[in-house]
Amino acid sequence: MIVQPIVAASPAVVPASDGRRLYIVAAWVPRHETIVVGSLGAIAFPRGWYAYVGSARRGRDARVARHRRAGKPLRWHADHLFSRYPAGRAWLIDTRRSECELAASLGGEVVPRFGSSDCGCPGHLVRLPRLACLRGALAAAAGDELTRERRQ
Repeated sequence: MIVQPIVAASPAVVPASDGRRLYIVAAWVPRHETIVVGSLGAIAFPRGWYAYVGSARRGRDARVARHRRAGKPLRWHADHLFSRYPAGRAWLIDTRRSECELAASLGGEVVPRFGSSDCGCPGHLVRLPRLACLRGALAAAAGDELTRERRQ
């Protein structure tokens, strides 16, 4: 698995020859808030870091840039959260695991059904209480291949 933090909208990434092209975008929610998330309805977001795991066969850089952009139409579950609390951190990951498996490997609290309307897993959004917990989860999921994290 190859993990690289994103610094700009078009980072260089080693392409996966036979793996999945995943990404993680993360945002800090500084206080408890309830947000209406499309068809999921009202969801309570306690204070913490929220890491969303997604995939894109093509255009992954553009997808991540979209998640991080302000003023976008609310199309995906993640848009509702990131329009309120911008995703200040992001990583690209080339792996054989699915986004469901990667989200589960991060530990933390899964936000039920968030981002997983097209599969049967519990959810693709995970809450971790501190950035250090998120960094540790990423390091555990990626092993020695995790590179130094950078912010936008």
